[in-house]
Amino acid sequence: MKYTLYILLCLLSFSACKEKSKEESKTRKTKSSAVKKSSKQYNSADFQLVFEYPVNYEVREDSLAGQTPVINVFRKNNPGVPPFGIHEDFENVYISFLPDGFGVDGPAGAQKSIEEFGNPLPLSFEVDEKKSRVYLLNSGEVWGFHLRFATPPESWSEFGGIFIRYKVRDFKARCKSSRDMEIPMEECDPLTGDKILYFGEVDGKSKKEIDEILKSLWFSRENYDRKNISDLIRLDKPVEGKTIDSPLQIKGEARGNWFFEATAPVELLDGNFQSLGASYIEVANADWMTEDFVDFQGSIDFKKPDTEKGYLLLKKNNASGKPELDQILRIPVKF
Repeated sequence: MKYTLYILLCLLSFSACKEKSKEESKTRKTKSSAVKKSSKQYNSADFQLVFEYPVNYEVREDSLAGQTPVINVFRKNNPGVPPFGIHEDFENVYISFLPDGFGVDGPAGAQKSIEEFGNPLPLSFEVDEKKSRVYLLNSGEVWGFHLRFATPPESWSEFGGIFIRYKVRDFKARCKSSRDMEIPMEECDPLTGDKILYFGEVDGKSKKEIDEILKSLWFSRENYDRKNISDLIRLDKPVEGKTIDSPLQIKGEARGNWFFEATAPVELLDGNFQSLGASYIEVANADWMTEDFVDFQGSIDFKKPDTEKGYLLLKKNNASGKPELDQILRIPVKF
């Protein structure tokens, strides 16, 4: 009898464990499915574009006036109707990829070059910092960008670029005359010295969504197998998020094709994305002409900034200049 009860208890225990295992497996599958469904990927061989976007966004290939091609990625609940160019209502949030440029004057209002302002975007490719523009509200908050390439992708024209717009809440436009007096917008004429000022507040959620899309953006190339950056470079020093001092010692390992002539550029930015210093990492006592990992080291001298946080950029030494071959590792640091 005792033996029978023992067998019965074992069977019940096994059955319970099996059911628990099924439930855990089901939960894992549900979570995995949710992760997979949280974003989609766009891949265009014609325009060499690859990026991921959230499910509440849509991608559309279209054309603007004059049959100018445009690829829009935008929120599905935008009040405006695509295609989106650069002169749209501030309630809209989107990115416009413009392989041939947009052929009209850029937005009005306060603006700076990225060279003046710094580059806060998590991009994997280099931009022309003099030609790329940052668009600002009167508060100094960024509402948009027009990015121009240091070297355009092969299938893009030299005028090609990317226009980025965040949503602005409670948007208002005002005009001040050359005598610093507020005048009606219909009387505003920037050609005579009048200034257009934009007011409002950038929607943080839309900014985060757009920045995540840009973070995933890269340019494809035929017969080129692009690897994840974690499989290209690994940093030992400095440690991500830790406090650094000058001179900043940089050590780690990277695959030989991260370098050109055994070196690769590095740059340190403050919290306002202003450069604190630039230098190179060098392959340490090894042949860089290999696909294997090789050790590197380098240093940057810098003056401690006013900001508490900053970023270390480790850039692939892309001798071709083509954005398809660019990759950048961005590491947050503290001062």
